[in-house]
Amino acid sequence: MPTYFVYCRKSSEAEDRQILSIDSQISELKRHAVKKGVKIAAVLTEAKSAKAPGRPVFNSMMERLYRGEADGILCWKLDRLARNPVDGGAIIWAMKEHGVKLITPFQSYGQSEDNVVWMYLEFGMAQKYVDDLSITVKRGLRAKAESGWYPNLTAPGYVNRENNEGRNVIAKDPKRFALVRKCWDLMLTGNYTPSEIREIANAAWGFKTNRGNPLGRNTIYSIFSNSFYHGTYEYPRGSDVWHTGRHTP
Repeated sequence: MPTYFVYCRKSSEAEDRQILSIDSQISELKRHAVKKGVKIAAVLTEAKSAKAPGRPVFNSMMERLYRGEADGILCWKLDRLARNPVDGGAIIWAMKEHGVKLITPFQSYGQSEDNVVWMYLEFGMAQKYVDDLSITVKRGLRAKAESGWYPNLTAPGYVNRENNEGRNVIAKDPKRFALVRKCWDLMLTGNYTPSEIREIANAAWGFKTNRGNPLGRNTIYSIFSNSFYHGTYEYPRGSDVWHTGRHTP
């Protein structure tokens, strides 16, 4: 009886919004293994994006295939295995040189099959999907920046929230905005160093971050070097393209 590795992957990124959970993939693939009459050598799972090489579980699986520990891979869809040309090429090479076979609930692929070209196309389509998604996301972030809303993590003293129109905007943090304003007031006197202001904020005012930590040394310096508090920001960072924010400066 041929043996197969069951490989299931799910990432938290936009590319995987419609894919089955890992547990659901495992259940479906175990049923399919019984249907196809193959033995499962191991169930391998990974919660990591496949848009770039470097997945440790995937790489380990490929090494085990090269050593002949299994005859092939059982996965939900080919894009679970690869969304980049390096990993896709590794699968193709394993099939050509080591006779590895791929089985999904919808199709089987092997060197002796006449549908290998469709496997190449599926890997190419998976890569194209990631490329198109990246372009779309970048375009959306750029549009948001141009409309006056900084599209990255907010600075201390601000929070992201949804407005009445269902749009994510940047608002004053009710717990920290006034405290950060007081930090600036002390700095603008010219009588305090950032370290002294940090000590006052933590000891006298009881400043706590979102995670419940005191104000850190790096954070106080980032506050006093961030133009966001003046009402402007650079996006993308390093582009020298500046925008006027719609947040309260």
